Amino acid sequence: MHLFEFNDLPILPESIRATLRDLCELCNSGFRSFNHEVAKQVLDRAREQGSRTIVELGAGTAPITRILAADPDAKGMTLVPCDLLPDLDAYRELAAAHPDTVQPCEESVDYTRPKSWGPGSIAVLVGTFHHIDPRDRDRTLAALSKSADHVMVFEPLRNTPFSMLLSTTAVVPALLLPLAYLGKPGRLRRFLWCWLVPVVPFIFFWDGLVSCMRQWSPRTWLKRLGLAAPTRQPTIDAGLHSLTASW
Repeated sequence: MHLFEFNDLPILPESIRATLRDLCELCNSGFRSFNHEVAKQVLDRAREQGSRTIVELGAGTAPITRILAADPDAKGMTLVPCDLLPDLDAYRELAAAHPDTVQPCEESVDYTRPKSWGPGSIAVLVGTFHHIDPRDRDRTLAALSKSADHVMVFEPLRNTPFSMLLSTTAVVPALLLPLAYLGKPGRLRRFLWCWLVPVVPFIFFWDGLVSCMRQWSPRTWLKRLGLAAPTRQPTIDAGLHSLTASW
């Protein structure tokens, strides 16, 4: 079953979508250290494999690229944020702050289709793979395997009772978001959609539960990767509230 998420709907107003992105970053970088742990794992993998190019696919506002760009250990690497609907303002701001490291892809990038990122590249997907329809996931895995030498998929949720229980608390960070991001651009839309017309808390609650239900189990990941990328050696690391698949 592939229930809908509001964030997948093309008719969702961009101001609501931007507020949801802010909320995801607050949860994964503020309430938990998920994004920083992802960045560390990616950088460790890059050093281990001698990779010089890290591509953040489905990047949104590029939170992982932002963390990596500020890390001295990433000096000399090329960081490429990209998305189907690229946030050009965020990407250009990052590129201006880190011109020697960040080279955003400003064209639309559909990672369900092969696109070569060059030798030694690492493709990173964070909280985005579960949005792919199950009927298209095997094809997407094959496309990702053709696009980069190494692929790392991080999901901040799992299809477990514990993850679903935590998702029911989503209203709390949604209500705190306008205050937590008070000094950042977008104050009016955050107050509007979180407090005055509080649709974002409901959307975040619904999308969180659906995201949990869309997640693959570690066994399914291994099975599907064995079919889609038979020449790779996959590694699945399943935590209490997150999962990492790399190959």
